Amino acid sequence: MRTHPRWRSTGAMLVAALAAALVAALLPASPAFALPSGSGWSASWSYYHPSAYQYAGTLPGVRLTGYATDNSGTSTTVGTIEDTAADSRCARVMLYANGVGYIADRTTCGNGSYLTYSTGSYSQGLLVIVYRMIPGTTTHDKGFAMFVPGSSADPELRTVGTGASWSYYTSTAFQYTVTRPGVRLTGYGAHQYADQRSSLNTVEKTAGTVGCATAKVTGGVTTSGGTCVNGGSTSFHRSDLTNNLEASACYQPIPGTQRCVAITIPEPW
Repeated sequence: MRTHPRWRSTGAMLVAALAAALVAALLPASPAFALPSGSGWSASWSYYHPSAYQYAGTLPGVRLTGYATDNSGTSTTVGTIEDTAADSRCARVMLYANGVGYIADRTTCGNGSYLTYSTGSYSQGLLVIVYRMIPGTTTHDKGFAMFVPGSSADPELRTVGTGASWSYYTSTAFQYTVTRPGVRLTGYGAHQYADQRSSLNTVEKTAGTVGCATAKVTGGVTTSGGTCVNGGSTSFHRSDLTNNLEASACYQPIPGTQRCVAITIPEPW
């Protein structure tokens, strides 16, 4: 596989989940002089039951749908990868679980074709990698990775509604959300001139207990905000972020331990 100079993992979760060599192996090359198009790019995961979550991802001509059980932090997953366009490209999904290794790798080619998968158990989170492949090669021309954190050490993650998502609603404008008990982050952004990216955010405290909700977005530089007021919210923004963005939302009860959820919003190519 080729390496992509702009695919830089800023997320502590991915660092914890993978060795640097694994991250480097995921990413293709791209020119830096043109505004990239994100049309058709999206990803999400969320708990819809205290013992189950769903995840999904799209690229132009690619669609992934997956479901996972979560029994006190131990999970298994099933899913489907689809080729959705007559574009001379293939659709691929790879799943990686820390401590286990790759637990699924499926590639399907041809408009309307699909493959399913089911896995054994894992307990330290799930890295979901989605690619658009060039047929007959090991080269991908589009792709992203999304990490679903494990809940063994953070059982509050299994609260219904906990999750994160991002999507491009135009070729250059995107939206994202990050939610966990006590906090919700909602953000919007767009590609700027000279390959910079903007980020306009609102963080809300959704807990009715004593504590503080905070959020930040990092991409070369960081913008952040927070509130400790029950039912309160605050906004923050920055227009000179670059490359992949990591958006995180945290809640810290007082007294108590701060817990966070993050998602990486990729810069497409």
